[in-house]
Parts: sequence; structure tokens; C-alpha cells
Amino acid sequence: MIVRETNHEDVEFVAENMRKADLDELQAAGTPNPHESLLAGLKESKPCCYSGVAQGNPVAICGVVPIVDSPNFGSIWLLGTDHITDSVPISFLKKSREFFPTLVEPYDMVSNIVDKRNEVHVKWIKWLGFSFMCEIIYGPENRPFYEFARLT
Repeated sequence: MIVRETNHEDVEFVAENMRKADLDELQAAGTPNPHESLLAGLKESKPCCYSGVAQGNPVAICGVVPIVDSPNFGSIWLLGTDHITDSVPISFLKKSREFFPTLVEPYDMVSNIVDKRNEVHVKWIKWLGFSFMCEIIYGPENRPFYEFARLT
């Protein structure tokens, strides 16, 4: 597995092959179009947006979007395909932990929310050393989400 800067072909592939749990989370958060969500992440993530690639195909796309009023704080995100759990789970976990410092390097703290139902993401977030602060009700579906953060 390698990590590289995301391109538009990666966005198309991941949007068309996104995990159901990620699609459900986007829907619950009020941003149901995976293509538009990924394009926004590609445009807004700083210093750039990254793709995890295995066997020639992107398996996940991630980035950190600076928080407008606090440029040293960022909103971390990841959307992926079933390959992160079905084909390359161990290499995905290892590469995630290895690449994490590069991803968050410009920030003092990164945070976000995650749909409580998205068990794979909740476990991955814990594995990366994030702290879960509270459970909130969020989005047009009024679903439970966890708020999480990590100092870098």
C-alpha cells in the first residue's frame, strides 16, 4: 500500500465504490453525494488531500481541512471503499499509523465527528490514538455521532 496525492480519478473511483457505512454517514450528516463530498475534501484539505492505493486502486481518501477561525486546528476526515476491511486491512492500519504524522503536520490539534454506527471508523479512530469527548445528535436524521480529537 502506498499513499500519494489524490487526483480526480481517485475521487471518481472511491465515490463509485464507497463503503455503505461511509455512505450512510454522509447521508446522516446531510452531505449525501459522495462525489461532491470528496471533491470538497480535495479542494479544501491542506496541505493536500491523500489517497491510500493498493493493487493499483485507491482504497481510501483522506485529508485535514483547516478550521477557519483557528488555522492551527483542523477537521480530519477519511472516506473509503470496502477494500480497507476486505482486501488490505493490516496494510491499511499500518500505513495509517505511519502516515498520520505527515497528514497532521501543520496542525496543533485535529478533530471531527463520526457516525456512531460506523464501527470500522470508530475502531480506526481509537487505534490512531484519538480521544472521544462526547456523543452528540447531529444532522438532518438526528443521528448519534461521536466527537473526537487529538493533539498532534
